[in-house]
Amino acid sequence: MTDAPKSGASSRAGVPTKAGDPPPPSAMRTYVLVLIYRGPTTFESEEENTAMQRAHLANNARLYEEGKLILAGPFRDKTDLRGIFLFDSESVEEVAGWCNEDPGIRSGWLRVEIHPWYSARGITIVPPA
Repeated sequence: MTDAPKSGASSRAGVPTKAGDPPPPSAMRTYVLVLIYRGPTTFESEEENTAMQRAHLANNARLYEEGKLILAGPFRDKTDLRGIFLFDSESVEEVAGWCNEDPGIRSGWLRVEIHPWYSARGITIVPPA
């Protein structure tokens, strides 16, 4: 049998209580969230766009493998806001450097907004089996 949370406390770290008390600072940390937008550079052919998308995805795979990227993915609607990154870093400057290694961002095909984001410590994505 598990102990029930006391005084309305959440059973999940980093979640406010039902009474509206914030989680303790020890359960929280700063991450870096990146909003990815369509950039000013466009390519004439579908082949060039496909090649740039593949280069962008290969860079994402490298960042995952290096343990820097927690999650990445596109938005499904057709707007200039194309997707997000969530990085396992507290440094906007460090993440800006990682983003600038992306061929899509370097070329101007994509552009980014980088923001410090405060959330529960230990966020992770469990890959599908």
